[in-house]
Amino acid sequence: MISEEEDLKLMDGAFFAQGYPYDLFRKMRDEDPLHWTKGKFGRDYWSVTRHADVQKILGDTERFSSQRWGVSLPTSAEMVDPSKSEHARLQQAGAMLPTLDPPRHTVARGKFTARFSPRAINQLEDKVRQVASEILDSVDPSKQIDFVLDVAARLPTSMIFTIMDIPREDWPMLFHYTNMHTCPEEPEFSIGTPLETRQKGVQGSINYCRELGLRRRGGSGADLITQIAQIEIDGKLLSDDELGFLGHMFIVGGQETTRNSLSAGMLELARNPAEYQRLRNDRSLLKTLPDEFIRWATPVAHLMRTAKCDVEMHGKTIREGDWVVSWMASANRDERAFQEPDMFDVGRRQNPHVSFGYGPHFCLGAWLGRLQIRTIMGLILDRFETLELRGEPESVASIQFCGMKHLPFALHEQA
Repeated sequence: MISEEEDLKLMDGAFFAQGYPYDLFRKMRDEDPLHWTKGKFGRDYWSVTRHADVQKILGDTERFSSQRWGVSLPTSAEMVDPSKSEHARLQQAGAMLPTLDPPRHTVARGKFTARFSPRAINQLEDKVRQVASEILDSVDPSKQIDFVLDVAARLPTSMIFTIMDIPREDWPMLFHYTNMHTCPEEPEFSIGTPLETRQKGVQGSINYCRELGLRRRGGSGADLITQIAQIEIDGKLLSDDELGFLGHMFIVGGQETTRNSLSAGMLELARNPAEYQRLRNDRSLLKTLPDEFIRWATPVAHLMRTAKCDVEMHGKTIREGDWVVSWMASANRDERAFQEPDMFDVGRRQNPHVSFGYGPHFCLGAWLGRLQIRTIMGLILDRFETLELRGEPESVASIQFCGMKHLPFALHEQA
């Protein structure tokens, strides 16, 4: 029996900062895989924890909407009130690609498929290698570093901002806005209440992208912001809201997965030196390593949908209008889908993780994330013989964008 106390933990960012609640998720998968969960502010919801069910929900856009109430479980009533939250207003208005329902989502997403195809992303390999090399050149093997800030965050930040052609002097500001949006309950990024913090981060990032896009509209640049500014759907250019929010989406999405997956993977390699040496001895494992990093980290713990109609599942009825929360963090440890799911295995061959989502909303940046992890890990293996954890990692307080904010680390060169 899942208790109300356990339910409330699933809406507590501080609880997630102590580590994913894997024991609770296992209990839910075994005892109540479609669990009616008590919410924090009077709005209850369904928790979906098995891998097959998560795929079923995320893949079914006919019966489940990502637009009606957005894709993230709010931690307060204000978070989903469009009169109080700019983020909620824009989500519910369909201004952001991950929240759009078909057919508009299909058309909008199609504008970017060529740019983020495996072939197009592979052409960025030299640039990724150059950026990764510059980052590692700045690491002093004789000193302790914060792997999150000094390495893991810098690579995806540099790449997405380069693709968007954002001036370097603006990178720190936009990086801070991202943290305020994704982790509004985290004291390190807070400027007040979680709502006030998210508002500031979202508005700052959206306003920046809107103004930059409007300046570049009609130009001939090859950058992503210029491309967004030129998009037409049904013969009309994107609205100012859509332009700003779409740019904001790429900034957030372009940073979170790689930063958190790389940090989590390196932490496990430091805790399992034999696994690191296994990589050094067999570089072919670089092909499977990125997806195991991403499965293990599950940077986005959940995605929310709203039922468009009554749906039967596990002998229960999901009613039209109900919130349905797919816990990818649970699905990625489901014994029904993975062999030894609680083992970190860089050579894992069968790895149907759902860290990039599933179905029509599958992450556009998946191939870029894999390329960045594979490339920088190859360079780390070339340069450093051993890894050393120098203290306790610190995780952010968030129920959706989960990861580390600090990781005290040392990278040791070969003697």
